[in-house]
Amino acid sequence: MKKIFFYCGDGNSLIDFRGHLIKKYIANGFEVFANTPNIKQDNLRLLQSWGVRVIDSNIQRKSINLFSSLRELFQLIGCILRNKPSIIFAYTHKPVLVAAFAGFICRVPNVVSLITGTGHLFDNYDFKTKFRRFIGLFLFRIALTFSHKVIFQNPDNLELFLALRLVKKDKTHIVNGSGVDLEKFAYHPLPNNKTFLCLARLIKSKGLLEYAKAAKIIKDEHPGYTFLLGGPEDAHIDSIPVDEIKNEWGERYGVEYIGNVSKPYDAIKECDVYVLLSYNEGTPRSVLEALATGRPVITTDVPGCRETVNHAQNGYLVEVASVESTVKYMLQIMQSNLPKMSLESRKFAEKKYDVHTINNKIFNIIDNV
Repeated sequence: MKKIFFYCGDGNSLIDFRGHLIKKYIANGFEVFANTPNIKQDNLRLLQSWGVRVIDSNIQRKSINLFSSLRELFQLIGCILRNKPSIIFAYTHKPVLVAAFAGFICRVPNVVSLITGTGHLFDNYDFKTKFRRFIGLFLFRIALTFSHKVIFQNPDNLELFLALRLVKKDKTHIVNGSGVDLEKFAYHPLPNNKTFLCLARLIKSKGLLEYAKAAKIIKDEHPGYTFLLGGPEDAHIDSIPVDEIKNEWGERYGVEYIGNVSKPYDAIKECDVYVLLSYNEGTPRSVLEALATGRPVITTDVPGCRETVNHAQNGYLVEVASVESTVKYMLQIMQSNLPKMSLESRKFAEKKYDVHTINNKIFNIIDNV
């Protein structure tokens, strides 16, 4: 039986982002392994019920410590030698690096790397981040040489990697993000309640400060508008403490924190406008879910985000890190034809982001190595 290894830094993403792809491989007669850390018990049980063999990983996706990285590499090499997969599918930066080196050492015939965004790899604002960038790009250049196929989620990231000579063009492909389940995120009419919603990890690079400051300005003039924020805290260099958001942002900015939302559809269908002001993305999954639900979207004109909005048709693109631009288009969207934008968002999701169409393309890309 053919075997595929999924290798990632967060086991819960196997359900949230790769569930349909995993089930497609199972349906096509593959034995599926998942080598991953940090998985919730209910997600672990679900994967096992599908027949996935889940192997605990020691990978620390945010650590660049040499010794821990070597330990992760050797752990994956041992796992590969014991189970002999024909395909390794790795995504997010650290797993892509480790899997490419391990796959090369073990002579795995098909190593596929999915680049889900640039993240903080390209930060360049102090010595530490410049050094991290230098090392990261050097390792990527080698690792992607070992990858047989490299899949990107937006054209800007692809062009950046090509310009930096991190990857050869003949092994690259583009898909429209991870896609969205159009049945799970069914169209829902607008509630007409003047509510904005943002769901994101609690880090500054998701544009949360701009969202909060724009909310303050607008609520001073329009106290009937509501601004909601949901998402998990994240141990990151630019994290915003959850206690600060929970206890201070309501009074300071007029933003209501609704916690780490476990059922995003239930939250999205209760808003009129979805907002994500990220500084960069691969393709933001939460925006795709909002589009499928039929929500007009305000997002930033940056790689990954700009592909999700046709400006003035299903939402608006704003300048990155600009409170002024955000306020302008938040006010403008409330004067727009929201029901028409809502339908345009759903049509856009159906045309471009159907998860089954995207997974068929990924399957064919991998199958043709």
